[in-house]
Amino acid sequence: MENTSIKVNLSELINVEAVDFGKVFYLPPKLPDMSLIVFKKEGYYQAICIDIEIDAVGKDLKEACENLRKKLGSYIKQMVANYDGNEKAAMNDIVRIAFSEGMLKTMLFNRYLMAKHQYILDRIAKESKVKSSREEIVILLKMIFQMLFQLNRPQIRFNLRLAAGVA
Repeated sequence: MENTSIKVNLSELINVEAVDFGKVFYLPPKLPDMSLIVFKKEGYYQAICIDIEIDAVGKDLKEACENLRKKLGSYIKQMVANYDGNEKAAMNDIVRIAFSEGMLKTMLFNRYLMAKHQYILDRIAKESKVKSSREEIVILLKMIFQMLFQLNRPQIRFNLRLAAGVA
């Protein structure tokens, strides 16, 4: 049973906003972890399990992911039923499907990688900003302490215009 429920225009994947990404974990772990991406489209969210090409929609991110979880559960039950209750055979077929190639799967995974790349860049920028903010606070505190220290000393100033080029 191959799933063909995803309604994604391939050209649309370039312009649609990816709002989250991650992994689908199965407990107990009878199946490998699979890639997940969530798009926001015209007022609704579409969560897609890339590896087996199953999607679900919702009015928000949480609902879309919950609907996908239910849909994946139904899919697994149906696959087991297709194999007359032989869970091992069903899992083998699901893994075969997950590791198969396809144009839609490739494009979805590329969007997944782009979202992950952007997330990492944003996290690095945020960490740098936090570090910069900390450095600015340290510099500000040093200036305050220098001013307080200078209040207790005679005011001696230097004209260091020439030395500034060296420093």
